[in-house]
Amino acid sequence: MKTKLQVGLNNLLQGAIDLRPGQRVLLVQENPKFGWYDSQLPKALREFAIDQLEAVVEVLEVEEPSNSAHPQLEQMLKQQHWDWIIFLARIGDQDRFEVNHHGPGKLMTYTRTLEQLQSGLGTVPHAAMVALKTAVNDIFDNAENIEITCPFGTQLQGKAPSKMGQTAKDVSVVRFPAAVSQPIPASTFSGRVAFRHGLAPTGSKVYSPACLSLPEGIVAVIEQGVISSFEGNDKDIGAVQDHYRQVAEQFNIEPWIVDSWHLGLHPATAFPLDPQVDLDRWSNTMFTSPRYLHFHTCGAYPPGEICGMVEDPTVTLDGAVLWKDGHLMATNFKALAKVAHYWPELNLL
Repeated sequence: MKTKLQVGLNNLLQGAIDLRPGQRVLLVQENPKFGWYDSQLPKALREFAIDQLEAVVEVLEVEEPSNSAHPQLEQMLKQQHWDWIIFLARIGDQDRFEVNHHGPGKLMTYTRTLEQLQSGLGTVPHAAMVALKTAVNDIFDNAENIEITCPFGTQLQGKAPSKMGQTAKDVSVVRFPAAVSQPIPASTFSGRVAFRHGLAPTGSKVYSPACLSLPEGIVAVIEQGVISSFEGNDKDIGAVQDHYRQVAEQFNIEPWIVDSWHLGLHPATAFPLDPQVDLDRWSNTMFTSPRYLHFHTCGAYPPGEICGMVEDPTVTLDGAVLWKDGHLMATNFKALAKVAHYWPELNLL
């Protein structure tokens, strides 16, 4: 009988990318001193890929992300003999919205520790999560009117874009787990959005300070996909405006654009600490949780540079409730009920 670790590793390497004997893998691992990825996961992954799947694996350790290319990684990529680049490192997120994708396959891994890989986050079959993601995307694709609310003051309405799959940029790499819906363009959305806990980077670029702590939250007033004002205490409003302007000036981008948003899909997502302990890690972990709706702002491109999180969202499509208080209402849609029936592992979540 397989251990949970073996199930997780098999799910990652065969379920997500169908790694085969003889294929060459470049494993890009982030130095564990930064606290995002542990030292045990890359070792276990490498051993499993070599011993069990007979793949050829080389390892490159990298530092934390920067806004310039990694010279050694670029040099190794020029060798052009890789079948897969597996990222156990945040730099794998920096090119995830690239449309014209060439070269080896890329796998970005969000299970950052052995513990996470052995949990439901890593062991629920990848195919099950892809089926769930596809069903949710199709439901949005066939909707007309979307309404988003939350217990903290969110009240946002907009139109679902026709042919969403052709107009919204989804990621060009394989993500493990497949735990978010496709980004939905926000250009038709207007209303109020309550961002909880603070603002954090999207992972696209690096800037300092990376986060803005807002223990009381902040409300953004949005008009047709553009932030027109903020509501909250005067000190927080001033800090938020300064934060947006600073990031926008650094990268010469439009500060008030709301590019898109998506929902988390994986109930096994967990962050054991208070968000204020590390807003960056909290945001870039919990974006895969159904309890949060994740907004891409500051920059007219996905994923923008500043993200805001709506907590316990309710999402209604043409009068039918798809999400209620941070929970996916699978029984309200036949397509979701069908996926849940076919993949009983999803019900365990």
